[in-house]
Formats: sequence, structure tokens, C-alpha cells
Amino acid sequence: MKEKVLTAAALMTVLVSACASPAGNDSTTAVVETETAAETKGEETKAEVTEELTGKGQGFGGAITASITTVDGVITQVVLEGNDETPGIGQAALEELEKQFAAAKSADIDGVSGATVTSKGAMAAVLNALDPEANPYEEPKETEPAAAETDPLTFPEDKKIVSATTYSIYTKSEASPQDAVIKATLYWNQTDNQVYDIRFLQAMLPWDDNGASGGWANITDQAVIEALGDGVISFSSNEHGNQIECNYAKYLQIGDVVWTGELGSDGAMEQAVVYSAEIDGQNVRLNDYVAGEEGGAWYHQAALSDAYMLKTAQASQADSENVAQVCQITYKETNGHGEAYWMSDIKFSGNMQAIKDFVKDNGFSYGYYKDGGITQNEEGYWQTPDAVSGATLDEVPTYLDMLKQLYDEIQNGEYTEEN
Repeated sequence: MKEKVLTAAALMTVLVSACASPAGNDSTTAVVETETAAETKGEETKAEVTEELTGKGQGFGGAITASITTVDGVITQVVLEGNDETPGIGQAALEELEKQFAAAKSADIDGVSGATVTSKGAMAAVLNALDPEANPYEEPKETEPAAAETDPLTFPEDKKIVSATTYSIYTKSEASPQDAVIKATLYWNQTDNQVYDIRFLQAMLPWDDNGASGGWANITDQAVIEALGDGVISFSSNEHGNQIECNYAKYLQIGDVVWTGELGSDGAMEQAVVYSAEIDGQNVRLNDYVAGEEGGAWYHQAALSDAYMLKTAQASQADSENVAQVCQITYKETNGHGEAYWMSDIKFSGNMQAIKDFVKDNGFSYGYYKDGGITQNEEGYWQTPDAVSGATLDEVPTYLDMLKQLYDEIQNGEYTEEN
């Protein structure tokens, strides 16, 4: 909101004018002009209009507030506040940005190298202060809560519950879309030797095969693309009949490992961003590494902390100049996953729950094919016996294999006691 300053001199002018007004002339107009030059012979008094304005813009870590002073519409001073900006980078840039605004006497400045997002946020805040209607500030949308924050299980006192956990890639078939790393946990009731509960936690991959623009490492923010500079993999891909422009971070720090991406291909996509790194002295692909127990456990543990998009392959922290963006590895919905959400083109409200129900109802003495619990339809998709038309899952064997593995571990005494 624009606020206008009424100086002492102007106030005296108002009082004198009011006293000298003819009786019956009821004036309610507020005078905001400040007399700055004494009237000289043959010249009229010149008045300046001073305004104090406030605006907001979105910076790297949060909102940046700009408090500006203008005289006759020209910026004379800018004070910036951005407590959520990165210490040593964005916060350090605010003082230099204040000087640039004052020198330029406008919002048109060069910004600070290495703090591009903060610079753009500060410029947006100044423009918002000058003309909020033309340059509105919009509060960022709240992100969905992480799947790891779902309600924990409560274990009954009259039953003995144990658990086992394993990890795997979304599907074992290279030709089938891969978009997440599965963490499967089987809770077993030793009191009556039955399944107590099944939990699937699925951390999304930086690149996924559901489309060239899929994956959390695909960048849509132009400011981040500019901040990364040469650390961007840009390409155009045909996705579902549409030409899509993609920009992926070349260097990703996940946990304690920096992964380097390059444009290549895989079994499901002709154009794919392939991330690789050196693990235990060997160069491995990210999707291959997280498909196993060790890599899957590492990925889910790393997903609990921030990941970094880097400008170079040098490992960094959130306050480093090498970090272009701090990001969080996203999750699919977990417990209610099959009820409300499914990533593939096959839509079935209940497929994930169908797997859980099938295991609870049939136990673990099942196989695949005709004599087993799931069958393969004419299109080659696997489906559970109670599946309705269209309720098919190409990846059913992956989930069931994981649960059968966990069942065997528990029967062999390899479990964690929950109560």
C-alpha cells in the first residue's frame, strides 16, 4: 500500500491555510506536498512529492520485502529485507542491490552475479511497490506434505508385530516406465501368523520414463536455468504428440554423492537424461544403483534431506555459491496411493490397494501365470484375480516379489520387533 509523508513544513502550511479560509469553506483535502524551495522574485514555489512504498517479491529462500522512498516518482532509497535468503550469498547481495537501486533511481539494475534469484526477487519487490496492480505479488503455493510424514502405525498390545523392509526400482523391466524407488515394509502379526499391514513409500527419481519432462530434476524456473549456466542439459522431445522443451540439471548432489547427467537413452525412452557417479571405485548409473537393496536404502535416506542442483561437479552445501537451487526429493502418495493417484496411463482407482488386499487374502503361496494368483492378459499386463476390466498393472510382479522376499525373511527370523 502506498503511504504519503506529511512533513512538519507541510503541516504548518495546512494550518495557516485553514485559518485563512473563508468561513463556511469546509476543506477535507490532505496536503502531501513538501515545500522545498523558497519563493523568489518572479518564480513560483516548487513542491516535491515524497512517498514511502512497500512491496514484495519471491527470492531464493522466501519473500523479499522492499521499502522504498521516492521523490516525484524517482527512487531515492531502497531498503531490502530477506531473512530467508541463503547466508553468505543472497543475504550478502541485498546490500549491494540496495546501492544499485539507489544509483539507477529505478528497478532497472544489473543484479549481483551468483545471486540471480535473489536479484530478480528484489527487482520484483521494487516493481511491486511502485505499481502493485501491474506487478502483483503472489504467495507461493503450499507444497504437499512429504510421504514420510504419514501417520505412523499403532501396534496392538495383545499381538506381537514384527517387520521387514526392502527396496527396489519401480519396475524390473527396462522397457517399462521407471519413475520411483520403492521402499516396501511388511508388518507381520506373529500371534496369528497373518499380515498385519503393508506400506509402500515411493521416492521419485530425478529423471523418470513417463515422459521427457518427468522427474524432479527438470527445471521450469527460468531464474534457476540462468543461475546454472553451463550446468543445464537442454533438449526438445516429443512427448505424447507434443514438442516439449526440457531443461535438466547436469549436476545433482543427493546425500553425499554428486551425480553427473548426460543426454542419452534407455529401454523406454530414446531421449533420456542418464545420471551416473563413482560408487566404491566403479562408475554406475543412478537408476541401476537404486534398483538394489543398498542403493535403494541410500536413496530413501538421502530423500529425508535437501538435494542440490549444482553449477559444477564440486560437492557443496546450501550456503555455497555453487548451489543454484535447493530441492526436495518428492514422493508418490503412500498408504492411499492406489485410491487416488496413479502415474501410468492405465487408470485404476485401487490398484495399489488391490495388491495389498490380494496378499492379505491369499497369503504368499502364489505364483505368476495360469496356476498362480495373478494372470497375464492379451495385452501382456499382469492383473490380480479380482481386477475389473482395465485394472491391470505391468509392475505387479515387482511389488509381489518384494513382499514375498520380506515374508521369507521374517519366517527365517530376519525381522525388527515393533512391540
